[in-house]
Formats: sequence, structure tokens, C-alpha cells
Amino acid sequence: MKKVVLSLLIVANAICCAAQVPIDHFNVGPYVVDYNGIGDIKYRLRDDIDLYEYFEFKKDTTIIAAAPVEEPVENAIQISGRVGANRSVSKEFALEGFWKKHLGGLLHFNAGLSLSLGHSKHPDLTRNMLEVGVPVQVELGKLCRQSASLYGLVGVAPTFYTTMKAERVDCATGATRDDVKKSGFLVAPSLEFGGNIPAGVVVLRIGVYGTYKINCTTGDFDVYDQAGRAFFGAKIGVIL
Repeated sequence: MKKVVLSLLIVANAICCAAQVPIDHFNVGPYVVDYNGIGDIKYRLRDDIDLYEYFEFKKDTTIIAAAPVEEPVENAIQISGRVGANRSVSKEFALEGFWKKHLGGLLHFNAGLSLSLGHSKHPDLTRNMLEVGVPVQVELGKLCRQSASLYGLVGVAPTFYTTMKAERVDCATGATRDDVKKSGFLVAPSLEFGGNIPAGVVVLRIGVYGTYKINCTTGDFDVYDQAGRAFFGAKIGVIL
């Protein structure tokens, strides 16, 4: 019996000691804070506080959170890729890089470098082309990292082109000839439309484009007469 009583006294003493741990109370605005030490904090609304009276609100007061401030991108780098085709069964695959400069309002200036590979296949000719261009563009649209937006642009790209591989089949003999290689310069005006989608610190860009290739190299044979001049396709990129 003595052991039982002793055990009960020890438990009661431990409970009393724990209950004597001091707790600091602070009134912070309309709240009361119980502070037991670093990392051990509890808070609640004071019993005698009416938030409408405390902050002098009316019953029909509507609290509207401030919208984030939209700051236009002043300078940026854009990396994008595009895939296009035309009615002449030709295809193009390109990688582009741009420097973008905000001119004011919704207006932007873009300048960069593009590398394009083209492929066309016809009954008597297969051709692989390489094009290296310097596109210059004027862009209209709101470009910021806080909200999505639409854009449109017009541009022109002075371009050097060369034939990487070309094989012509002689319809009379069926023999393959490799004598239709061609290099030169062209100018490619373009139109593009799409949207900008913020994704953290970068902006994703998705759009569609159309371009028309004007061969500036004179001669009795124009490779773009057969490969096609007008290309339409899709573009995806990221603005850093």
C-alpha cells in the first residue's frame, strides 16, 4: 500500500511541476499570443475583440487583394525551334536565337540568328538544304513574367543557303546524277502569331508562322521553284 501511495505522490508532483512552467502572454493587435519559447507559439483572437470595430470596417466592406504589378521585360534572350512544310512536299526544321529589346508600350525589337535544314523529295530529285539567316523582327504584344498574353510580329531574314545533298534521277536512263547542287542568298519575309505563358522565371512561347523565300541569286535554275517558296508551321520557344 505504501508503494502505491508513494507512486501516486510522485506522479502528482510531476504534474504540478509541469503545470508551473511559466507561459508569457502578449497582446498583439487584436490577438493574444502564448509564448513558451522559440518555436513554441500559439495565438488566437482576443475574446472581447470585434474585428469590424477594431479596424473600423463596415459590414459591407469588401477587402480586395492588390494585383501583382506587371513589369514589362526590357531585355531578354529567346531560344525557339520551328517545324514547317509546304504544298511542294518540302519540310524545314529550324533552331533560332533572338535578343529582344522593349521599345516602349507594346512594341519590341528582335534580332538574332537562325539555322534551318530543309528536305524536299520529288519523283526525279531529292534535295537537302542548309539555310543560315539573320532575322530582324518588330513585335507587338505585352511581354511580362506575371501574366499570359498574345503577340504578333513581322520580320525579314536575309539568308545564305546551300545544297548539302542533291540527287537527280535521269528519267530516260534511270541513272543517278549529283550535279544539281546550288548555293546563294535569299530574303524571307515572315508573319507570326501566338501566345506567351509565364512559367516561373521564364516565359514559354507557342505560335504559328508563315514565311516566303525570295531567291536573290540569278541563274537559269532556281532551287526554290521546285522546293517551294511558301512555308507554314508551328513554333515553340522559351524567353529567358
